[in-house]
Amino acid sequence: MIEEHRLRTLADVEAPRRANGPAEVTPHEHRRGSRCPAPRQLEADEVGRLLNMLLEAYDGRRPAAQVRALVAPEVYAGLSGPRRARPRHRTQTIHTCAPAPDVVEACARVEADDRSFALAARFTRTPAGWRCERFALLKPQQPAKPNRRAA
Repeated sequence: MIEEHRLRTLADVEAPRRANGPAEVTPHEHRRGSRCPAPRQLEADEVGRLLNMLLEAYDGRRPAAQVRALVAPEVYAGLSGPRRARPRHRTQTIHTCAPAPDVVEACARVEADDRSFALAARFTRTPAGWRCERFALLKPQQPAKPNRRAA
């Protein structure tokens, strides 16, 4: 003897089913990715977390492969280069601006070994999310040593 099992809708939990079936998605909507919403605007605290992750990769405290999906190939090449002993960089102040709807630029004051440095970064929105296109830690130039001539 076979029992027939029927699934019934839980009226309080599930949305009622449409009688006409699922909505049809046009090829144009499918191509532009309407099912996945565009990444929302970056907030200042999210930019700070991203900058700290990139600084950790720069310092060698985080494997560069962990941030590969978040950065452009040029930035990744700079982060994954030869490792040298670097001091720990910490962000102190972060300022952001959005010069275009799909662009966020950030600058920060970074400290390491009781010295301050400037950090500049540019993030662009892609269909997959935000990606760092530029990342530059600006360090002061060393003063030129005067040439001494033997008399």
